[in-house]
Amino acid sequence: MTGRKLTNMELDILKEIGNIGMGNATTALSVMFNTSPRMEVPVVKFVDFNELADMVGGPEAIVTAVLTHFKGGINGMILFILTLEEAKKLLSLMLNKTYPDDLVSFDHMDKSALKETANILMSSYISSIGTLTNLKLRTEPPAICIDMAGSVLSMPISELGQVGDQALIIDSKFLDNEKSINGFLMFVCDEESSDKIFESLGIRC
Repeated sequence: MTGRKLTNMELDILKEIGNIGMGNATTALSVMFNTSPRMEVPVVKFVDFNELADMVGGPEAIVTAVLTHFKGGINGMILFILTLEEAKKLLSLMLNKTYPDDLVSFDHMDKSALKETANILMSSYISSIGTLTNLKLRTEPPAICIDMAGSVLSMPISELGQVGDQALIIDSKFLDNEKSINGFLMFVCDEESSDKIFESLGIRC
């Protein structure tokens, strides 16, 4: 998230924001899915940029990714990533469709469903930051792409690598009828923005 080392208290705050955001997302997704998906307590951690692709099967693995920028009191980006197989499982749950193993792309309806799900997750996380800090934040319209992980991650790494070498990862797991679906939220902002988050919470003077 930044180029400096965060304290344990700061890490705990970011993890709690992640927990609140995922809790809000669960409520919204239950309406969208017309069912009651559960979300396990997310695993929140910092990961070096050069390790990100390995989390989804390596640089050449095909992934679906939805990206949005946020602006206002703080600036940055948030990215939701699913492996192709996890995306198929999520779409099967949402649209009651079956996807062949060799499918490597999705139609317009599939992409719209993935984008909307990601938008709910990302907006819930940004909203939880705004609520806790009283910072007024707005997100830009999300964009979706399906490509190799190395290519997908090159843009956020290129854009924000200059302000740090790590990203905050929220490892999320949906459960529906005991079928698990894993996705990753990647949150990155510059050091000035992260300082504003902590200052708004009274962590620094």
